[in-house]
Amino acid sequence: MNEMKRRGRPPRAEADIEYERGRVGTIAGTLFQSEGVEAISMRRLAKEAGVTPKTLYAYFADKRDILQHIWATFFVELFDQIDQIATSKKAPKARLRAACLHYLAYWIDQPDRYRMVFMSDGVSQTDVSVFLDASPIVARYDVFGKLLGDATGSGKSSAARLNALICALNGIAHNKITTSNYDWGKSEALLDTLLPGIIGS
Repeated sequence: MNEMKRRGRPPRAEADIEYERGRVGTIAGTLFQSEGVEAISMRRLAKEAGVTPKTLYAYFADKRDILQHIWATFFVELFDQIDQIATSKKAPKARLRAACLHYLAYWIDQPDRYRMVFMSDGVSQTDVSVFLDASPIVARYDVFGKLLGDATGSGKSSAARLNALICALNGIAHNKITTSNYDWGKSEALLDTLLPGIIGS
């Protein structure tokens, strides 16, 4: 006896779903940047993306889920690029410096991305904590720990040294983005002033 054919649409391939999530994320990112996260409803986003609200909710649980998807996309892109620098043939201190400069340039050259990640309106500390706990992004900062260890010859950086470097990098990026009318000087000069103290040489 022949099996009855299933009615309705066949299940979508994983690649198709990821493509749609990426497409919706790009549209949402543009709206979030121009109007703010709180101003955009899921219904409005569904309309802008050309999907039904039901379809949108099949891709994302809520706006925070979309925002976290966008954050992850930025960080994966950034750290994939930094990983290439970290495995280059440059001398250890030169690799560390190049990775730090790339981190700074990524955010400073794309201030809207920085604001969306670090300064989104209506995003609570809980939202950020949930994202950090559920994603591999925190672990990817360890590339700087490895670079610091290589630069100091110790093989591994202390947590304090790594945290100091991350705070310094984010501080430079934040000031250059949020108070860009002040002449902070070149990122290279700021970094070259800070790095010796963090490396300990």
